[in-house]
Amino acid sequence: MDFFAHQDQARRNTVKLVFYFGITVLIIMATVYFALIGVLAFGNMNKPHPIEIFDPVILLGVILSVGVVIASGSLYQTWLLSGDGSSVALQLGGTKVQPNSRDLNERILLNVVEEMALAAGTPVPPVYLLESEQGINAFAAGTTPQNAVVGVTRGCIETLTRDELQGVIAHEFSHILNGDMRLNIRILGLLHGILLIAMLGYSLFRMASYMPMRSSGRNDDDGKGAAALVVAILVFGALLLGIGYTGVFFAGLIQAAVSRQREFLADASAVQFTRNPFGIAGALKRIGGWQKKSFVQATYAKEASHLFFSKGLASQFFATHPPLDLRIRRIEPTFNGKFEATQVQQHSESDIVDPRTLGFQRKAQGTTTLGTTTLGTTTLGTTTLGTTTLGTTAHVAAEAGVVHFEANPHDAVDHIGNPEDQHIEQANRLMQEIDGLLVEEVHEPFGAMAIIFALLCAPESDSVRTAQLALLSESAPKGIAAHTQSLLPKVDAMLVEQRLPLACMALPALDQLSKPQTGAFRTIVRRLIDADRRWTIFEYALQRFITRRIVLRTDESSGSVIVDSQLEKAYIQVLSTLANVGGNTHAEDSFQAGWQVVGPNLFGKGRLADLVDRDECTLKKFDVSLDLLARVDIKFKRSILDSFCACIVHDQRSTINEVELLRVVSDALGCPMPPVLDLAPIVRT
Repeated sequence: MDFFAHQDQARRNTVKLVFYFGITVLIIMATVYFALIGVLAFGNMNKPHPIEIFDPVILLGVILSVGVVIASGSLYQTWLLSGDGSSVALQLGGTKVQPNSRDLNERILLNVVEEMALAAGTPVPPVYLLESEQGINAFAAGTTPQNAVVGVTRGCIETLTRDELQGVIAHEFSHILNGDMRLNIRILGLLHGILLIAMLGYSLFRMASYMPMRSSGRNDDDGKGAAALVVAILVFGALLLGIGYTGVFFAGLIQAAVSRQREFLADASAVQFTRNPFGIAGALKRIGGWQKKSFVQATYAKEASHLFFSKGLASQFFATHPPLDLRIRRIEPTFNGKFEATQVQQHSESDIVDPRTLGFQRKAQGTTTLGTTTLGTTTLGTTTLGTTTLGTTAHVAAEAGVVHFEANPHDAVDHIGNPEDQHIEQANRLMQEIDGLLVEEVHEPFGAMAIIFALLCAPESDSVRTAQLALLSESAPKGIAAHTQSLLPKVDAMLVEQRLPLACMALPALDQLSKPQTGAFRTIVRRLIDADRRWTIFEYALQRFITRRIVLRTDESSGSVIVDSQLEKAYIQVLSTLANVGGNTHAEDSFQAGWQVVGPNLFGKGRLADLVDRDECTLKKFDVSLDLLARVDIKFKRSILDSFCACIVHDQRSTINEVELLRVVSDALGCPMPPVLDLAPIVRT
């Protein structure tokens, strides 16, 4: 199953989830109604007008009250968790791992997450550590790759080897890529609404237990009435408590039904990603042999049990995960079912970097001049030249990827959500080829800001750089301007394919900034970009990442459904911008090549469309159009991206810059694309 099929399946599972939830709510309402009728009937046994079994007034009251309680609880929890995955991590007792951590186990974890993100084409997510949890477990939370977080237990990083940890993180990235997280958030929200009934019953029960059984007055009837009221509240509270947990029981069935098959799929995806079945299989074996297993002690663990890598509760009646031995045999058929005792792992500095690339050495092969496409502030601009150095293996792989892309443009789309081990190797090459000082600086908030500013500075020969440095001296925090200037020589020497990964590596450190600091940082970024009245592809990507990942952490796909006319206009705007990039003399032909892939089928057979004039292809319109396309139904996104590929390769003069722009567009549509490499094409089914 590919990325788009996974996403479609997750959507169908959401429909099933809502259906099952509706049935559970109806069962709860019916149970509450009959419980209330029973309590009232018991209290009116000796009265002349007994309570009837069917009372429409009471039934309506129960429907409204139970509906309001469950709906308000579900909606509130869903809203609380919809911002980003950090809210889930915090409720589980997680603390954010600092990007510049000196703890060896944490540094290994951060490096694994970083390489996975760069290989998968997603932003580098914040990492949370469940410090007090000794069980071996992990989770991913959020609604999209742009607001996802990864969490692991202390037991996970202390007992697993690097390969095993890589397998676990690859499993969690599968959930990030395949739409499982959004479904998980919805399950959490619905569960909370049902659990609220039990919480209400518990509150009534406790309230009644503190109420006096007799009235302070001397009238015996008053005393009997007070006692009867207390008993009625106790009984009704106990009934609500029981009913609420009955609802939780049914919710557990829903959790199990939705979760188990997805765990098998995530295991298989992790093996495909890493090409190392012994990594994830070894992690599962260590769970079986570990005294703490994979159990999580946090109070919130019951509601979040379906999020975890492995079973989070010892007493979970309906398991949200398949048995360990069954999962292992799916990966390693010869497994004998025996778990050896797990010991704490002794890590070394060499575990920080993937051992497959430790022996890698840079090889300079010469220099060349590459064009960098620029976009005007209001219109598409002209092409300026920049000088860079060829020769590294990562650059050779990137250029080979462009050649492969021209011959097999649809292969880039097929690898969305399906990264392979070659993408991990490329991520490692990129990380190791970047100057060590920059890698160290990018993990500090101060250094990360300076690196972003340096990346946005114009070439040394351009007079705009002087104005940009003056702007930093006036507006940036104290010391930033001087620090940026000291990093410029190393940043200037970077290759085109290294710049965006380095910026992505800075995101976790920038996430440490306070809201006022983030706002000021965003303003400076925008002013640096506007200084030369041109927008490069890299600058566009960078400002979008900062706005969407750091400032807003938004989910463009969650907005209202767009109508066909909006969709067509947004699609034509983006396609026209891609056709016009770089002063393409074949813009009209490139546009029509892209339109023919999807336009006639999506907007009507025989339809023709007109290329938007170059002067109308502004960055603002491009950005707004991408946000609209992000809300398109997933079944159309593959063909839309195929058409963008056809547009870019039509003139047979594709560049690394254009491929990077395609990846930015794909990411904006909620379809993270791995680095484009020369890989064997995936056969579409």
